[in-house]
Amino acid sequence: MLLQLQTLIFTFILLLFISTKSLAAPQVKLCLDESCKSPLKIEITEACWSDVKEIFSPPFPTDKDEQDNIVNSIALIQTDIFNSVFKHNPDGNSASDLYTGNSRKNNYKNIKSILGILLDNYLINRHFLRKSITKRSWNGFESEILLLQSLTDSKLYTLETNNNELGASAIIQTYNKKSSGIEIKNTTIKEDSNQIDNDFE
Repeated sequence: MLLQLQTLIFTFILLLFISTKSLAAPQVKLCLDESCKSPLKIEITEACWSDVKEIFSPPFPTDKDEQDNIVNSIALIQTDIFNSVFKHNPDGNSASDLYTGNSRKNNYKNIKSILGILLDNYLINRHFLRKSITKRSWNGFESEILLLQSLTDSKLYTLETNNNELGASAIIQTYNKKSSGIEIKNTTIKEDSNQIDNDFE
């Protein structure tokens, strides 16, 4: 009888520990300096993480629903972590200044880090992150975008960040090789192995 009671108490404590761990908000690897060899590890606040889980909570989403959830979650998490950095390291710049002053390359690394967290926590389950590709406009301006693929029908989608305003939603669109005078370089979607695999060396 005593052994059964001890087993029951141990099981209860173990379940409590596991459930507490699963409720904890994850950390984001945040790139702010140019090389980003040692990214900051910023914990998402409990309030923000609760909001993110709420966004993904409605059952039976379509691919479009999940894409909307992704961009809304990115906006929430970015705002949360940049505000956290500003609160802990006030240097005269606002959280918005920190974001807009960051490089586009770093902002894409940060989005990939956020996507990784959403995937690891099984909030995103209808898409996966393929790779980064380079987009070149008609005037030769190049920018990095991320490529998502639907697990439902294998369609490809581009995810582009908004570098102009903290908390502004990213944009997910159907992937086209050419669209509105914009050409996506490397139509074979060639990976930059240094950028994909070694973002955080």
